[in-house]
Amino acid sequence: MYTINDVAKIFAISPHTLRFYAKKALFPNITRNEQNVRLFTDKDLEYVEMVLALRHTGMSLNAIKTYIDLCALGDQSVSKRLTIIETELENAEIKLTDSMHQRDVLARKLDYYHEALANGEKNIVWGTNKLH
Repeated sequence: MYTINDVAKIFAISPHTLRFYAKKALFPNITRNEQNVRLFTDKDLEYVEMVLALRHTGMSLNAIKTYIDLCALGDQSVSKRLTIIETELENAEIKLTDSMHQRDVLARKLDYYHEALANGEKNIVWGTNKLH
């Protein structure tokens, strides 16, 4: 069993975020001990991982809750869950492509500054004809 602090460390997120998600019923099976501390099982960690992945794609908490509720229905909801995951995977791919483009823009700018410094340029200014 894992506490909120354990899970927060595992996934590198704040305990506050986990508590917030728990209050939204995104982890349907977590229990509490006699001190009222939330306890997570290995299965609950799978839910945490999925919730974090879906949030990273930009999915709303309400949509994630719908997905979690569908999971609770079992086999009868597999086709709906498949559609949701396909859509979110497409969103993740788009986000990844966008991030790679932004990384490339920054890498080119970094190369420019290294070259400018190596060539002794003194007045490197943003806003010139090549966005230096």
